[in-house]
Amino acid sequence: MELQGDAFLLKIYIGESDQLKGKALYQEIVMRARDEGMAGATVLHGILSYGASHSIHTLKIFSMSSDLPVLIELVDSREKIEMFSKIVAEMLDESQKGGLVTIEPVEVVRYQKGAKYSQFKSF
Repeated sequence: MELQGDAFLLKIYIGESDQLKGKALYQEIVMRARDEGMAGATVLHGILSYGASHSIHTLKIFSMSSDLPVLIELVDSREKIEMFSKIVAEMLDESQKGGLVTIEPVEVVRYQKGAKYSQFKSF
């Protein structure tokens, strides 16, 4: 797959404990992205957040919630990002969890498979 120049970034903000069909929602989103042929996905773990509910999410001992924030980022063509954002919306609806999904333009300056990643690895 070639990806260079103008592209789009899909960001999905959810909670670490959010589930879909008994599995972590962030994992299900990444697996679905791979199945749909998206260029790649990265899951980032946050340490503090709040969203539409205004509940603070942190790991601190006296916090009201320890559901840490998770950010999933995907970069691909406009068409693929728009298509996948609809799939994500369906997954969020099915999970019955809140979240935030954004799309923004980016410029890809390098997208290249390295030698150490030549073999498929699954978790």
